Amino acid sequence: MNRWYKETRAIYSCIAIIGLALGSTAYGQDDQLEELEAVTVTGSLIPQTVTALEAGALPVTIIGREEIEARGFNNAAELLQNMTVANGGAVPIANNATGFTAAASSVSLRGLGSDATLVLINGRRVAPYPIGTGGTTAFVDLNSIPVSAIERIEVLKDGASATYGADAVAGVVNIHLRSDFDGAELTVGYGNTTTYDSSETIMNFITGISTEDTRISFGISYYNRKSIFAGDRKFSEIPPFLSTNSSPWNLAVTRAAAVEALENAGATQAQIDAALADVEGEDAFFAATVEENADWFWGTGLGPILGNNGELPATSYLFAAGRPARFNFNETAGAYPDRQQKGAFASWERDVGENLVLYGDFLYQNTFTQNELAPSATGNFANPGGVSIIVPARTATPIVGTSGERLAVAGAYNPFNPFNEDLSGGTRARLAEFGNRIYREDTDAGMATFGFKLKSIAGSNWSFDNSFTYSYIDTTSRDSLVSISALNRLLNADDSFFDPGSGDYLGTSQPLNPFGFYQNVIDNNVAIADAAKVQLKNKNESEMLFYKAILSNPNVFEIPTGEVAIAVGYEWREESVNQSPDEAGKSGDVIGSSTANVTVASDIVQSVYTEVQVPILGKDTDVKMDLNLALRYETFDFSDEEALVPKVGVRILPVDDLVIRASWGEGFREPSLYERFAGGLTYSLTPVINQWNGVNEPEQDIAYASNPQLAPEETESFNVGFVWSPSDDKLNGLTLAVDLWRIERSGTVTLDLQDVVNRAYSAIPDSAPIIADDGVIDSSDTNLLLPGESVTFLDNGNLELVNGVFRNLGKTKISGIDIAVSYITKLTEESTIEVGAAFTYIDSYKIQQFPGAPFFEYIGEDTGILFNNDFDESQPATETDGDSIFGGDNPIALSPGSADGGYMQWKGQAYVQYASNGLNVRFSGRYRDGFRDFDYDPDFNVIEYETNDTWVFDLQVNYDLDGENPWIPGWLDNTSVTVGARNLFDKDPPKSSGLWQNASGYPGFDYSGEGRFLYASVTTKF
Repeated sequence: MNRWYKETRAIYSCIAIIGLALGSTAYGQDDQLEELEAVTVTGSLIPQTVTALEAGALPVTIIGREEIEARGFNNAAELLQNMTVANGGAVPIANNATGFTAAASSVSLRGLGSDATLVLINGRRVAPYPIGTGGTTAFVDLNSIPVSAIERIEVLKDGASATYGADAVAGVVNIHLRSDFDGAELTVGYGNTTTYDSSETIMNFITGISTEDTRISFGISYYNRKSIFAGDRKFSEIPPFLSTNSSPWNLAVTRAAAVEALENAGATQAQIDAALADVEGEDAFFAATVEENADWFWGTGLGPILGNNGELPATSYLFAAGRPARFNFNETAGAYPDRQQKGAFASWERDVGENLVLYGDFLYQNTFTQNELAPSATGNFANPGGVSIIVPARTATPIVGTSGERLAVAGAYNPFNPFNEDLSGGTRARLAEFGNRIYREDTDAGMATFGFKLKSIAGSNWSFDNSFTYSYIDTTSRDSLVSISALNRLLNADDSFFDPGSGDYLGTSQPLNPFGFYQNVIDNNVAIADAAKVQLKNKNESEMLFYKAILSNPNVFEIPTGEVAIAVGYEWREESVNQSPDEAGKSGDVIGSSTANVTVASDIVQSVYTEVQVPILGKDTDVKMDLNLALRYETFDFSDEEALVPKVGVRILPVDDLVIRASWGEGFREPSLYERFAGGLTYSLTPVINQWNGVNEPEQDIAYASNPQLAPEETESFNVGFVWSPSDDKLNGLTLAVDLWRIERSGTVTLDLQDVVNRAYSAIPDSAPIIADDGVIDSSDTNLLLPGESVTFLDNGNLELVNGVFRNLGKTKISGIDIAVSYITKLTEESTIEVGAAFTYIDSYKIQQFPGAPFFEYIGEDTGILFNNDFDESQPATETDGDSIFGGDNPIALSPGSADGGYMQWKGQAYVQYASNGLNVRFSGRYRDGFRDFDYDPDFNVIEYETNDTWVFDLQVNYDLDGENPWIPGWLDNTSVTVGARNLFDKDPPKSSGLWQNASGYPGFDYSGEGRFLYASVTTKF
């Protein structure tokens, strides 16, 4: 559809729907203001002058500057992720090195995901992070916003698409930057864990002037945080599962090659039969008995591991049906990254005459993040979508399969290979000789706004506010990894690397010997390893141009019950993303880096919307009642999609102390540019269970494709509650707020790779995949798979690759209750004490993966859990047993997920704060509920249990120095000192297993390995 036609239609639509809007002026119960100037609060478009209690039409929580400082967090992500309304599905800072967004972080309201939470800065949209969550869904990177620049955060805990457009499904986080500052303020702080391994340094400076007609504020900030390593914590030094990407390597060997190698090592026929029939060792789970006629299995130098120097004969090898060698990656893996942030911000406002106000703001943040992981894990040497790793045979004339063609290049050989066969396929390795993987991310984020306001149009009550914002995020990654093609050259003694007459001679004739044990260092391996190391440089960019205009009138006309307020708005934005991966990354030639694709996409979105607030009761009655209506029409240029969403709100004040509020609305989430337009396939690793042989694979190769035909997700939300702040002398100072809420989402964009496997198995359950001519099951074999979905197998029947495509298939239903209470009272004329608590309880969180599938309850479950979509919910569920996790007529997990985080039923905060003569002491607690997890018992039966719920307590003491005291020098006047402790009692995170798929040993996306953290800061004003 022509863009200009859309614009014209949008304008006429705005005129047609004027008079419908959602009025949502709402201050949270934390705000103690008695009278407000005419302001616009998150959730509303109409500037109004109301008391804090009257502003309670919608559930908005406000975290002010003092509260931000009192909570003791120096980054926005941790501050917001600890809110009670935040739940599973956020992008964490800790334990995210293997993710697509290792340098970014986000918040997930209600656990609906980062993509369902709209984050604004000063009420305006900004560019999303240029790499989506999981490579797909858009979000605003909270690391790009320095805490020192934040004046307050307003969190609307209700769907608000009618007011803010797409993606405001679970709610809105509106971050207001500091402004109207008069004077100067300097803060210097330092903190560290009590294990002294993760220091934190902050330096913030802000200055400004505020006169009758001019207000200018400017600030700079610096933040530095050192890393934490998993091996430095008892609770994470050994993870629940040890990786099959191991040293010694797990080698995929055919029977013919194993027999030849054993014969070559002098084994008798009886010894050969024994080696290939029985597996010695105590670990019967990993070292399974090899079937008598098996043609393909694993061999490794695990038996004499301590004496393995890379030259063991085949008779010293352990042969198994499953990969027997395991590696503890947490010996050297990072759990929290090195982070350094530098930024500046400014805001200005100038009154030009009595009616015109010019304003603007500026924000810049540079973030450097470095994550470290254990040495590269190869995954299967057969590399779907990329270059395969191949260890050449012992000689240049190896054993080959029925095709008569070898895997390695002609003439290739590795003299240390005990098998005269090219090794690839399901072989897996840990490249310990090459050192840790290092992921460096340098991010620049900026925003600039210019606007003007007309306080009055032609002397009327109408006002006009419009602004233009440009924002961007550029990320440059420099990842130290290993090149597959260079590694293949290092493994081949016939390569020019080892030819003294070549230009790239490495100074030795010996190739890499990969058959040893990493703790027994092979000097030659270390000497030549640099030849295969590469620095992968990826460039990703995201930009947004955003224009916003609002025409409003708080008293457009009067009716018998009071004044009618109205606002009309127009928004235009252009969003673009440009992903430029390194050439090596695009070719699939780098170990530990998914095959990357160039993505260049953009979209233009236009919106017209209106809001009306109508008093139903109030002018001549004691009871006040307002009706709020909103309507928004939004168009998307590239996809030719459009959306029209309404919202209705009611606010009732039956008495002066009580506000009753209710709202209903529709909303939508627009699929991200990544979900629709990503170039090529996106490759990753994820837990998948092979239904044909029961193998539980925590590191399965998968790939997924974007879908330009995706439609917007549709939502419906409902909220009803009250705020009670009694004026009675006995209860004065008490505030109680309760809200019941429900959100339903349909057409959810889903990608369930386990379900692809399950449907393929349902269609062909008894046919061994290796019998298929091409080793692939796809839509040509069964109508249970959709175009683009497929399952590919290795020769031994293990999964090689699972392919999926994004679809609008899912539905979500979630409901719960928010409860907040606070009480403040004077102890003396100069001292007060305040206590408070806030809890969110999610009653139900049900998801249907696709039409016809049952709804499963996800609350209290791992965020990555997968259920049996073939379950017949009309039949009574059977008792959970060890086998049901792999299928059957039970709504139990088919795959339990990695237990990195859970959908918590309860999440809460509580505090007590004492203030007297400049002294403030705050003791607070943060509560997180547990969730269902899975593990193996000593006999390797599957068991389920609940991860522990936790209370983590914090303490902060702040004292304002007074230069009038004789023992304090006068130059310390206007100086405050703060000392505090996060996790005061050094509470360990709860243990979790994820059926041995958890990499940290605890829910690493909900907790960090920080432990007790002590900090101190000094702030002086001048």
